[in-house]
This record gives sequence, C-alpha cells and structure tokens, in this order.
Amino acid sequence: MTSAKREAAPAKGRRLILFGAFDRHNFGDLLLARCAAAGARTEIVFAGLAARDLRKFEGFQALALADVIATFGREDADFVHVGGELLTTTAWEAAVMLQSPTEAARIVALHDRSPEARTTWARSVLGTARLIPYVIARDELPARWRTHFCPVGGVAFDTLPAAERDEILRALRSASTLRVRDRTTLDALRGAGLDPELLPDPAAATPALFGATIRQHGQGGEIAALRSRMRSWIAVQLAAEWGDDATLDRVARLLLATSAAHGTGIVLFRAGLAPWHDDLDTLRRLAERLGTQRPVAILESARVFDICALLAGACACVGTSLHGWIVAHAFGVPARCLVRSPADKAAHYTDTWCGVPCQWRTPDDEPLFPETVSG
Repeated sequence: MTSAKREAAPAKGRRLILFGAFDRHNFGDLLLARCAAAGARTEIVFAGLAARDLRKFEGFQALALADVIATFGREDADFVHVGGELLTTTAWEAAVMLQSPTEAARIVALHDRSPEARTTWARSVLGTARLIPYVIARDELPARWRTHFCPVGGVAFDTLPAAERDEILRALRSASTLRVRDRTTLDALRGAGLDPELLPDPAAATPALFGATIRQHGQGGEIAALRSRMRSWIAVQLAAEWGDDATLDRVARLLLATSAAHGTGIVLFRAGLAPWHDDLDTLRRLAERLGTQRPVAILESARVFDICALLAGACACVGTSLHGWIVAHAFGVPARCLVRSPADKAAHYTDTWCGVPCQWRTPDDEPLFPETVSG
C-alpha cells in the first residue's frame, strides 16, 4: 500500500493555503475553515473554486484558486484540502452550489437531464476540466507546494465512475498527508492501494478551539433572546430536500411529542444557505405545523458561532446536517442525524466514532429523539 508521509504536515515558515468548499455558505465547511486556521503559526491564504467573501457569516474571504496560484506560486507552501465530503463532490454539484438559489434553480431546470450539458456548463463555470474539482493533485500545483488532506470523507467513492475514482487516486497518491474521517472511506482507499490515517472530523474539536467565543455568542443577540423565551430547547434543522409535506408532518408530530414530554421549546435553524442545502421556507412550513402548543422559534442568524451557541445550549439536537450533529455531540448534547438510508455519509461517520450504534434515524424510525433528552 502507498502511505502518505505523515511527518510532512504543514510546517512553520511555509505559507499555508487552505482549500475547500468555504467559497459558499455551509455551516460545516465554514467551521472546518475556522478549525484548520486555528493556531496556525504562518500566513494563511483561503482558496476556493471561486472568489467569495463569507466574513459576514464568520467565514473567510476566499480567493479563486487560479489567483492564488498566480500570486503565491513561487513560494514554499502547504496546500491543505480542508475536510468535508470533498472526495466525492462532482463538478456539477460544486458549480451549482456556487450559484444563487434562483440561478441554481434555472440551471438545474435547463441542464439536469443532460449529462453532457451539465459537464459543459460546469467546466465553463469552474474553469477546469477536473471531474472532482475540490481534489487537486500535486503536479497540478506549483513545484514548491506540497499537498495535504485533512480528515476528509468520501463514502460514495466505490460508486463513482472509473474516471472519477482514477482522478481522485492520482491526487491522493501524490499527497504528503492523507487523513480520512470515517471507516467506509478508509476501507475504500485501502482497497485501492492507499494507506490513509483515520481521524475524527476536525469540527469535533470545536469546544476546545472556540469554547470562549461560543459562550460569548450564547450570552447576546438572538441566543440571549431565545433564553428569555424558553427555559430549554431542541435544536432542529432540515435540508430543503426534506421539505415534502409527509416528512414535515411526521417530523412535526415527533417534535411536539418530545417537546411536551420533556418541557422544552423548539428552535429551528439553517445549516447552509447555498443551493441544495437549507431553505427558510421549509422551516416556516415546519413551524406552521408545530402551531402554538409549544414555544417555537426560528434562528434567523446563519453565522457560524451563533449556530454553535444554539447547539451548545440545546438539550437535544436533530437534523440532516452532519456538522450540526458533530458540534452538538462534541458539547455533550444528545443528538440524532436524519438520513435517508444507512448509506448516507452521516450514518457512516457516526457509526465510525460512536460506541452506541445508530446515532442516526431515517424518517420511519421511532423514537426519533434520544431518551436522554432533559429540559
């Protein structure tokens, strides 16, 4: 098996270039950028597929990769692929998620049924022919750069077409550091002849890295206002694709039963504003179903540390966001991740790191919430 050189981790004196999907709004990706930057002792550049400024959400200002190469290509640098399910995010998915919600809907309606049209459009948007655009091989970068992979995921690796798997493996074989976050990805890459290191998702260290900041956020703004309205709450998040009437009806019924049994309120929040993530209308429709029987609120803020403070202060958490589960779990909050099937990334991740199996639920599983919920 090919083993990445673990002694070649990002080093002091070399520019640190963090590359990932923090060029769009997703709670997990923005938090992962924060985790990767924490404690760095060298100058950091944030790179994405497109130039974006997410600082108003407590993310970073990311530069387009081509501009980063042009500006810093003559320097010594460590190029770090920052977390998430980067190994299996396709060019089509990446390009759509960089659009506004309105434009994404138009593009999907226009190209969704034609693989050729999707490929052509994605290449025009991203400026690259890479099939898996958030995975970069060392020989595609300046000669004095080394590549690293933070604990990344790729649970669907074995289901990808051969061309996509080959592109990923070429990049991974040339990396100085290769770390993955779940056992399924570990086994798939081992089966392909690699020897990655298995480590938890970096967001599991959120309390240690950002505890003081999160406590401060919990004492002001919307979180403080929530505390004045309800003694305790269940933090709930649903991706837009879970917004069909039948699913919302079921989730609302289970939420009301749990909230009433434990004397808690319910706070709904969004873990991503980019296309194919969350939608405020979905939460409003869920809130309508919850009615007035229990205290119900929607967290308007989508700032990283406001979301962390909501999760840290909850008595339970449920949602489709894996990083919502990771942060809640890290703060000792009973949590369940909603999945469509046991094949979802969240099921693979939680089963890797939890001694108690099935810290996830499908829409048909009951009870949805942990028995340990306490108001």
